[in-house]
Amino acid sequence: MPFADILGQEKAVSYLKSLAAGGKVPGAMLFFGEEGVGKAKTALEFAKALNCLDPQARAQGDACGVCQSCRAISQGTHPDVVFADFLYQARLEVKKDFSSKGYEEELEKELAKQQHISVDTIREVTAKSQQKAAAGGWKVLIIDSAQTMQAAAANALLKFIEEPPYKTLWILITSKRATMLKTILSRCQPLAFAPLGQEEVLRLLAQQQDVPQAELAAKYSGGSVAKALKAAQALELLASAEKGPAWPCSVAGELSRTLAVSRVQAQSILDVLVTALHQAWIKETNPAAAQVIKRDLKKFEDYKRAVTRNVSPALVLETALMSLDGTNVKIFD
Repeated sequence: MPFADILGQEKAVSYLKSLAAGGKVPGAMLFFGEEGVGKAKTALEFAKALNCLDPQARAQGDACGVCQSCRAISQGTHPDVVFADFLYQARLEVKKDFSSKGYEEELEKELAKQQHISVDTIREVTAKSQQKAAAGGWKVLIIDSAQTMQAAAANALLKFIEEPPYKTLWILITSKRATMLKTILSRCQPLAFAPLGQEEVLRLLAQQQDVPQAELAAKYSGGSVAKALKAAQALELLASAEKGPAWPCSVAGELSRTLAVSRVQAQSILDVLVTALHQAWIKETNPAAAQVIKRDLKKFEDYKRAVTRNVSPALVLETALMSLDGTNVKIFD
């Protein structure tokens, strides 16, 4: 059963199974919690449970995972299930057939630009929500990164989630619930997703290919697979730089020459260092030394803010690493 593949979200899964089995599904739901804890996967599995063709699986509020409907949802080809994320939006922006020459390159460039769910994307999805279900089941419309909706997009969505048609479900997914419009929040039934345990993160990383230092990455994950993958890349950059007095400069020199990419890399490295500092602070028994680490933690929060602004990520990162000189922080332990 597909819901069995969702790790660490037993409470949320149990609730969704009860909704699917009982047929009492709200018109709009908000899946909220840290990034990389399974919200999007769970939303798709819920769509399968609502549209599965196996009556025995449906009676249990689950899906068989192998029927035509379940396979179509997995492949992103089900006519009544829409998963709108930045990739979906980028595909809308690329004005050529996917089989055309240069399509993948153009799509990759367009995807790199995506920062907000636009009003045009919302209008595209809301138009689909008004169409009759082609397969006669539930229409499920999923908006990922819902907190990035521009004001016009959020307002365009309001009336559609307030009174959706029969057997139509909207699922909004967010990692930043507090930043969303109150009018949107008031129209959605919230469902919390908890951070994953370190062992659960490690099990999910094992399903990925070639994750360097997976155990250490899980330690720095904060219960998020997405953060674990970023941590793995950050640890690789920290380890690949030449050790010695010039190590801060060497690490900064490993960053990408593309600003957007280097900013993400620098943020990931700073996140790892903040976690390492916090762990060092917890373990430190000398009050004076603990106070020094506490001051370093405050400085690193400033560095994290600085790297998001119009400042060189390499310069911020180099400065941050230099400030660790003399601090008893162990990154690779």
